[in-house]
Amino acid sequence: MSNGNSAQEMTASTAMWTMLQEEGIDCIFGVCGITNVPMLHDLYAMEGIRFIHAANEAAAMGMADGYSRTSGKPGVVVVHSAAGLSYAMANLQNAYASGSRVLVIVGQQDAPREWAERFMGIDLAPMVSQVTKGCWEITSADEAQLSVNRALRDMSAPSPRPVVLSMTTAVQKARISYRAMPPDGRRMALDILPSDSALQATAQMIAAAESPVIFASRAVADVDAVAELVAFAETIGAPVYTGNEDKVIFPSGNPLSRGMVMQQADSMRNMASSADVLITIGNELFKYSDAPDTPLVPESTRVIQIDLDSSQLARFCPTQQALLANPKLALPALQQRLEGMVDAGKRAARMERLAGEYRQREEFVQGVLDQDWQDTPMRWGAAFREIASALPENAIVVDELASFYGQLPKVMKFDEPGSYFGHCEALGWGVPATLGVALGAPERPVVGILGDGGAMFCVQALWSAAKYDIPAVMIIMNNGGYGCMRGLFMMHTFEVEAPLEVELGNSYDVGELNLCDLAASFGVTAKRVTDPTDVQSVVSEMIALKKPAVVELMVCPEGSGMVDLLMEFYK
Repeated sequence: MSNGNSAQEMTASTAMWTMLQEEGIDCIFGVCGITNVPMLHDLYAMEGIRFIHAANEAAAMGMADGYSRTSGKPGVVVVHSAAGLSYAMANLQNAYASGSRVLVIVGQQDAPREWAERFMGIDLAPMVSQVTKGCWEITSADEAQLSVNRALRDMSAPSPRPVVLSMTTAVQKARISYRAMPPDGRRMALDILPSDSALQATAQMIAAAESPVIFASRAVADVDAVAELVAFAETIGAPVYTGNEDKVIFPSGNPLSRGMVMQQADSMRNMASSADVLITIGNELFKYSDAPDTPLVPESTRVIQIDLDSSQLARFCPTQQALLANPKLALPALQQRLEGMVDAGKRAARMERLAGEYRQREEFVQGVLDQDWQDTPMRWGAAFREIASALPENAIVVDELASFYGQLPKVMKFDEPGSYFGHCEALGWGVPATLGVALGAPERPVVGILGDGGAMFCVQALWSAAKYDIPAVMIIMNNGGYGCMRGLFMMHTFEVEAPLEVELGNSYDVGELNLCDLAASFGVTAKRVTDPTDVQSVVSEMIALKKPAVVELMVCPEGSGMVDLLMEFYK
């Protein structure tokens, strides 16, 4: 660590580690390669910060993402150039989509002559340009501090995203005169509010609404505004839908919660059409996987947008009020102005209707969870029910169930910020992210609820789990194959006549896979469960171990108890 603001001589890579340690970072993740040995050598000499070896770069990236999400600190990944960075790309995309603060440090080969070719030398910037906020190479040791300082600033709010830095081996070893840079200087003040007139005009539009609807993104969680959103929604009597729900945006146990909108045009159009005033908070909400023929937001729906990123305002659809503001400040300011403006009778009627709809959905969900719950092979609903009953009150759940597509918060209750993390992008995130979350929150039990297909994408992360004795339980739903692939082929058969579709879907079967044996080969405790009545006791037992563990649940391949839920949630 640095001593005040006095100059110290050290290598450029030691200066980088010192700056990261000043950010409170105590874990660095990565894979050793010929281009990053000097920086890792310097890292090993540091006290209070450790290097977590990964079996591959995808595992390192997933762990860093999970660590960042739960600790609130940047996740840091060290990889080898070219091939090493390539292996990390899928989970780098996940980090980008989820707005995670991840710094990727790439060891780069020296090239003293511009015309000379580097071994595995490629231009990294085009490679990562779509999934980072920036990428640059540190070519001079004297630039190292400023480069790291900028990277830490760029990856932060108002639009947190990963950043990639590359550093040649010569720069890593070069000695510089280090002076501490104040960490607060790279944290932007976000106390941004619109003018009084803009707030008043927005409040008047909301107060006049007959059917207001809120559509919120992870930006709410990023600025710690979950409580403010709850108070605002209850003041106006509006349902709250969420975008890509990769963290707790709105408590799923609140009767106003409607959960994540399916990333299909029809689902989004139905949500937007139900509102005469649609209040969007944050950005990247209207991301869909199909090609809509008509606008998702009808002309009859007036739109209010609140976001800290000015480049995202009024971008997707015509917007009546575009407020550049911090949701944590803007929501209470609007709530204050709305006092006495919202018709009490209409609000009460909306609240009663919304609470009734919520109860109806809860009764439906509970019915699915309870239906034939003791049957074997195990119904998915029974598995969800028994897992939920085993979770401690302060547990953190990591969700990578591709077949269930971000809908777990509609089945289990996640009310506290930081109690749930998920994603809906590239597979191979769940196992390493569970480990990273556990390292970022060592005082809390961490449980991953994962699909067998997704787990196979990055099962090598279990090596790190065993090596560092990371206390996390990974519950893997073994349905004998890639259920989401089967589902996609079956959905396609509804649209075209193609007799090979079922055959192709079945080609994703991996029925002989024994994930318990695989976990045991890495040195991880594992148990296979076939009887649903044993799920609660086995999960509780594994959590109590406070060691890495795998619970393999043998669920029915047809998705009984899950498909029923999805069909309802798609409406």
